[in-house]
Amino acid sequence: MGRTAGRGPENTKRLILDAARGVVVAQGARATLDDVAVAAGLTRGAVIYHYSSKNALWLALTQDVLAQFHQAVQDRIEDGQEPGRLARAFIRASLEGDAIELVGERLFLLAALAVTPGVSEIASEDGARWKAKMADDGLSVGARTVILNAVDGAGLMAGWGLRPDRSEIAALRTELEKLTTPGT
Repeated sequence: MGRTAGRGPENTKRLILDAARGVVVAQGARATLDDVAVAAGLTRGAVIYHYSSKNALWLALTQDVLAQFHQAVQDRIEDGQEPGRLARAFIRASLEGDAIELVGERLFLLAALAVTPGVSEIASEDGARWKAKMADDGLSVGARTVILNAVDGAGLMAGWGLRPDRSEIAALRTELEKLTTPGT
């Protein structure tokens, strides 16, 4: 398979990362570059051209998955400076529609890749960044802790196939959003 006309390096990297995400979700970190290449419709050499090793690809995938969630939260932040803006955006990015499935997928993907050198450090830094950003959001430590842990808990349930039903997700969202308005 040669290079597809009109597809640049960034598009090819996106194709590889998307394929890698699916392969890791299905197979875990034992997946191979060959598995990713097949899923992407590329040669192994094309994957290696963009990611020099499986470790490099897993690190890039980890960063990509976390960056996608950060962007989803940023896309939902309200204008203004009202306390709880970030927390509300975090809740919406996690609990709108079928987003909880993506939370579960992200958590399971990070767990699967944790055996890869550097992944747990990236995930740990990301968690610390969220804690720091939430601390600057004007909410109590209790509210922040409940929000972060409740979303992760619901995501893990979804990842295990125990997805909360729509009414449970709606109720969770309502209760968590109450925590984002200090004084209520």
